[in-house]
Amino acid sequence: MAEVVVSPIVDFILPKLTSLIGTDSRLPNDLKNDLKKVSKTFSIIRLVLDDAEKKQIKDKSIRSWLRMVKDAAYEAEDIIDDCALEFYCPESEIAAYEAEDIIDEEFHCPESEKTRHVSVTYDSAPSQATLNTIFKSQSFCRTILFQHCATSSLLELFVSRLSQLEYLRVLDLSKLWTLSSLPSIFGRLKHLRYLNLSNMNIASLPKSVCNLRNLQILVLSYNLKLTTLPPSIGNLKQLRCLDLYQVGIMVLPESICCLTNLQSLNLQKCRNLKMLPKNLSKMRKLRKLVIGSELYIGININDPMLTHMPMGIGELTCLKQLRSSTALPKLTQLGLYNMPNVEGWSSECLLFPSCLQRLHLYNCPKLKLPTPLPSSITRLSVGKGNDTSLKSVEKLPNLSHLRITEFDEVETLPEAPLRNLTRLQVLEISNCDKLKRLPTELENLSGLIIWRCRGLESLTEGLRNLTSLKELRITTCGSLKSLSESSLQHLTALQMLRIWACPKLEIMSVDFHHLISLRDLELRLLPQLTSLPEEIQHARRLQTLDIRDCKNLRKLPEWLLELPALTLLRVVKCHPELHRRCEDWSRIPLLRVENRVEL
Repeated sequence: MAEVVVSPIVDFILPKLTSLIGTDSRLPNDLKNDLKKVSKTFSIIRLVLDDAEKKQIKDKSIRSWLRMVKDAAYEAEDIIDDCALEFYCPESEIAAYEAEDIIDEEFHCPESEKTRHVSVTYDSAPSQATLNTIFKSQSFCRTILFQHCATSSLLELFVSRLSQLEYLRVLDLSKLWTLSSLPSIFGRLKHLRYLNLSNMNIASLPKSVCNLRNLQILVLSYNLKLTTLPPSIGNLKQLRCLDLYQVGIMVLPESICCLTNLQSLNLQKCRNLKMLPKNLSKMRKLRKLVIGSELYIGININDPMLTHMPMGIGELTCLKQLRSSTALPKLTQLGLYNMPNVEGWSSECLLFPSCLQRLHLYNCPKLKLPTPLPSSITRLSVGKGNDTSLKSVEKLPNLSHLRITEFDEVETLPEAPLRNLTRLQVLEISNCDKLKRLPTELENLSGLIIWRCRGLESLTEGLRNLTSLKELRITTCGSLKSLSESSLQHLTALQMLRIWACPKLEIMSVDFHHLISLRDLELRLLPQLTSLPEEIQHARRLQTLDIRDCKNLRKLPEWLLELPALTLLRVVKCHPELHRRCEDWSRIPLLRVENRVEL
């Protein structure tokens, strides 16, 4: 009868236990105490193992005890692996890891009968002797990776015998592109945690995969011929990540909703998939669902063929951020993008959750928002095709941040709905090419960002009443010509001013005289800037002056030295003559000069 060898297994487990207990403060105290007890028990057992292994030949009871210890050792190793995955990997990062990310030890073709990790490459295809060595170490082998292997009879024999490696944890077959078929090798791999079958051109998934009760990550991506999953897929109770990226799947079996531990489901570029299962609400631990062509943390539904929102995900209370339309009671962020055919929900009773804080709408022209919108919304982004939804903002008393983008045909923004936003702090307007004027009654606004409004010629009326404004950014407004005294004279609270890429703006006509609170001034990509306006010397609180890509600016005025608060002067990619002059400025005490010809 074969001897039972346990000491190498325990020698491998003890350092892992010590590392897990000693370095990870995130372990709950009760679990840490249990692991300490396990570690102490194995330390005591280790003291007698060498003697027991010698005496087992004559004493069957000792051999039986060693078998029990061996089974316990493997169970302990499983627990260690689970703890490591649970507490070292944040839930938001659960994804389709590469096998190389799972294992932190060196891969090699084995020469020892105690080999744990095996990597097979095209230039080290296994010989018969190597195969024999691998399968002699079947109790120790934990990882098998195939790296770009050409199919051979020996390789196919190797794959067909993988079921003998019953203690395997990681199996990656994704590089075996030319394998003619996938054998049913998975029935005995009860300890398998990671299985990668991507890029294999398979048309069906072996049913034996669904018997892997400890499997946590299953990668099936890039299998366009794979159109169905086994109905028994729901048996994978420990599965946390299922990657079906660019798979030819047409229908997901309802049993997939039984994967109650699933945290990440990737359905990106599954172009044949028409609908989601009805009972997705059972998957209460789901953090990440990807549908369409873009990846978001949360749920992304970005499908131009979709006409109704999927039912059944309204009870996934663990989801915090998503890109979908549901009635999730804990939902705080919701974004709907690029759905030109969506008109509403499949149930009239679905409303936005009362704790919703951020709402993003873009290119959903037929979408009718449920009413009333939750008063909890503090940030709203409305863009392209959702102009009418802007009328709903007047009923958002807590709205503090409003972003308006790509209102292609709008020349003026509606005054009435914006007038009542007494808590609005930041207004962003971008890519509104025909916009001619800004709303005027926003006295409480502290931040105004205007970006790529190419038809905007003047800001005179829009800035007149912004007495609380602290930050003003104007970028890429090609038609903007002036910032007159009448538009800036009330901005006495302004602390930051950024003007970028406004080629027609007469910067010398900008009235800085009333900007008495100005601390940061950035001027970039202004070819018409040949000298600094004299009025800047009245900004006695100016601390930072940043000038970049102003090719015609040749010198700076001496009065800059008289600004008492100025501590940083940054000049980047301006006229060479200016850079030469700034070399002397760097010697001035208390003034840090960054003088760079190129970035």
